Amino acid sequence: MRAIGLVSLIIAMMALLLTDADASRSWCASYPRQGLNDNCSYSSFDQCWATVLGRGGFCRPNPFPGTAYGTGYTWGSGPSR
Repeated sequence: MRAIGLVSLIIAMMALLLTDADASRSWCASYPRQGLNDNCSYSSFDQCWATVLGRGGFCRPNPFPGTAYGTGYTWGSGPSR
């Protein structure tokens, strides 16, 4: 079962790397098994991947680029002062 998950992860990574999806999007680090919120503050896939590597997470494109989604801010306001 672990081998299937690992192969799926490798295929997904290869698909992302072979496309030009990294050009204009921000990336989110997700840690579903740890119960942590997404962190969408990464400007490249490589930067995100270096962060999640070894922590049991994965990277995905930010579903709401250009917004504060995943940066710790709320939808209705900017950074708290």
